Amino acid sequence: MFRLRIITPEKVVLDKMAKFTEFRTVNGAMGTLQNRLPFFIALDIAELEIEQEDGHRIFFAVHGGIGEFFNNTFTILSDAAERPEDIDIERAKRSLERARVDIEEVEEVRRKELETKIQRALVRLKISTKKER
Repeated sequence: MFRLRIITPEKVVLDKMAKFTEFRTVNGAMGTLQNRLPFFIALDIAELEIEQEDGHRIFFAVHGGIGEFFNNTFTILSDAAERPEDIDIERAKRSLERARVDIEEVEEVRRKELETKIQRALVRLKISTKKER
């Protein structure tokens, strides 16, 4: 077991023991167990899956950030981390549609921003269907 902390600018979203986490870095998928070597990574906008002490799995939509594993503590700092039940599905769908329409009509600088909005909406929609197992 290791301690998992998810922190956003507003609050500590999660602080509990975990058996395993699976997440995506800017360089690809990754997972971690206890007693691993330390690391410091850049997180992508993606799903975070956590296996808890009791074996149940919970999910978060993580909107990028950084992760550090040190002394059996995995700390995630992110602008946002959302549980499925916290996601407004209709709002995510509207945001996705607006960004997809807008992306066709913009210059390159704005395109990256809209691609990020699309990625956030997609991860929200994916996570919104996940339930604790």
